[in-house]
Amino acid sequence: MKTEYIAVGGLVIAVAWFAMFKTRLINKLADFIPSVEGFIPVSKWDYKQYSWGYGTAAPGPGLSISRAKAFAEMLTYLLHDYEILKKKVTRSLTVGQWVAYLSFSYNEGIGSAYNLLPNINSGNDSALAVQWRKYILAGGVVNDNLVERREKELDLWFS
Repeated sequence: MKTEYIAVGGLVIAVAWFAMFKTRLINKLADFIPSVEGFIPVSKWDYKQYSWGYGTAAPGPGLSISRAKAFAEMLTYLLHDYEILKKKVTRSLTVGQWVAYLSFSYNEGIGSAYNLLPNINSGNDSALAVQWRKYILAGGVVNDNLVERREKELDLWFS
């Protein structure tokens, strides 16, 4: 009986810890992503697609989105990527590292985020930083906004 109480107590602690972690993750994502994405209330062409809000795909040109709806869309995308990527990350990451990685995935796509996994999982942060900084091109041309974003993400990763 005592063992069952200990097991249940451990489970309760684990669930509470995960809930706190996820809350901290969402709060930090809510601060960081808008700071690197900006808000676009009316959809416009953005390299490969029409985008609006905080960088999510829009169904077409000239459409409007509220900040609240854009925020909800952004969090939906980010948490979707988190659920996929957490199954592939074998190393324990801090909230800041997750935010940096999810920002990268949100901006570059989950396929590019998969490319970082070997260096993330091996703990080779030096090689990871070199690889991370390669994602600065838009249409084959260095994009200053992407250079700045990658540095902000890496600052967060290493903080």
